[in-house]
Amino acid sequence: MSAQRQEISPAPTVDLRRALREVWHWPSVTIARFTLASYVRSGWILGDLIFVWLLYAIFFFEFGGNVAYFFGTAGQGLSALAILSAVVMTQRAMNARIYLPLARITSRASYIRGLMLATGLLRIPAFLLLLALAASYHHFSPPPCTGIGGCIAGATPANITIGAIGLLANCIVISTLVVAFSAPIATRLARIGLLAWVAAVLYSGTSPGTIAAILSITRIPLIPVIACYNLGANGTIGWSGMLALAIDIAYIIGLSLLAAYWMAKRDFILH
Repeated sequence: MSAQRQEISPAPTVDLRRALREVWHWPSVTIARFTLASYVRSGWILGDLIFVWLLYAIFFFEFGGNVAYFFGTAGQGLSALAILSAVVMTQRAMNARIYLPLARITSRASYIRGLMLATGLLRIPAFLLLLALAASYHHFSPPPCTGIGGCIAGATPANITIGAIGLLANCIVISTLVVAFSAPIATRLARIGLLAWVAAVLYSGTSPGTIAAILSITRIPLIPVIACYNLGANGTIGWSGMLALAIDIAYIIGLSLLAAYWMAKRDFILH
């Protein structure tokens, strides 16, 4: 009986390795790996590193701040980096050279998912680098107590983890949005619609008046994004935070499906 157990026990390990090997060779994962490798070899990754270092040097070098300050500043800076690097990666990946690989894979959706996966995964090392820089040279100190509502604690593994989840979720939503609405995936009309929505959001938030009040409805899709943005400042997640994260995930899935649908209908001769 013991001999039989010794022969049977390695089977789960073998099955796990086989499953991981299959996942590693999925079309979307393979495309993501090659996209990231090409981005690194091309030297564009240096632009990400310089951007993160400048973000640290400008906002954290002289003032380490507290947890709320770190996530508030890092959220905006890394969101801008998500837009820039996603634009570069998408434009490099969506050129005439994709015709051959698209002809060899069973679905164009795999290529889109791989590209979105690559742009999303790149958000993680950018955040970790900024966190390491800020934590290495400054401690996150709590702000002075005001006597109202208690004091905000300094950095702990719990609130850093919660803030990181919210920040990365938003950055991945942004990078996925950029990929979905890039050419030749989205049509020109779709990109015009996106820009019109962005303009309406900005106008409703900065200009008082009746028109701005009417256009404030365009900010509704941003409510879960704002809630995830505030996770780092609050240090707690709660049911509202969980719902916001779930909506962010739904945004990512919905954008990937929409991009795959557009890509399937796209005629590259017109690009």
